[in-house]
Amino acid sequence: MNEPLPVSVPYHGLERLPADTDPDKVADVLRRDGGLVLEGLVSAAAAAAVDAELAPHVEARHAGFDAQFDDVFYGSNTKRIQGLASKSTSFVHEILLNPVLLALADRILLEHCGDYWMSQAETIFIGPGNPSQELHRDDLNWSDAARLGIDLQISVLTAVGDYDAEVGATMVIPGSHDWPLDRPIDTTLARPVELDPGDALVYLGSLVHGGGHNRTVDRWRKGVYCSYLLGWLTPEEATARSLTPEIAAALPQRARELLGWSSLRGTTAADGAAAALKLWQLDDADLERHQGLFTHK
Repeated sequence: MNEPLPVSVPYHGLERLPADTDPDKVADVLRRDGGLVLEGLVSAAAAAAVDAELAPHVEARHAGFDAQFDDVFYGSNTKRIQGLASKSTSFVHEILLNPVLLALADRILLEHCGDYWMSQAETIFIGPGNPSQELHRDDLNWSDAARLGIDLQISVLTAVGDYDAEVGATMVIPGSHDWPLDRPIDTTLARPVELDPGDALVYLGSLVHGGGHNRTVDRWRKGVYCSYLLGWLTPEEATARSLTPEIAAALPQRARELLGWSSLRGTTAADGAAAALKLWQLDDADLERHQGLFTHK
């Protein structure tokens, strides 16, 4: 594993690569540093389309998490909405099914699973004055699995609007994906990752990161989050429940698979009874009820 960056070594930023870089190189950089920026992952027009399709839902959503809970971590002036696949076709085609991201996920995740699926997708729109988020590792949502020493997920934050340091760009500590989980986090090592609309910050779930402080009085930091997770772990979002059969029918099959409308093979057996085993199964009646939309891989 890579040695963590010494405190005395200044950090000048994650490596930035064009989105059409060879996926093997992208995977190598991701494994080495824990994160990177893919410039132009989607076009500025596509980023604007995602933003526009989600805008009515964002407008209707109150800032903060829930009044009865402490929302310091989630952001008292941050707007988060989920169920993006049912709200934005541009999100599905431009981000969820982005061939660059899927090629990267294939290289990082398939070594440890039959297939991966989406853990969560949401807007993370940080409003004026919202303080910085506590630095953290996403993988600790699955704390036991995080101790296995394997990559559990890949997270992607795509800018669909302003995403500079002043407005709360994500703070990261490169190399921290290789730190012991009990190593104290030195917040002075964190630096902002600035993005133009269409650029994406891609990082492993073990990388220490957090939302930045929005120091403006009138601008929102606009990022759309999407993560790919090992198929044998439970996603953060109940995505399959957010899709009606009618919505699912309009999606490409690979999107349905990523969104939980498919069963993951639990064995590599090619024949015999073992080949039929799945981690999540429906009986024939259920398959008929969903008119074949739910697939057995």
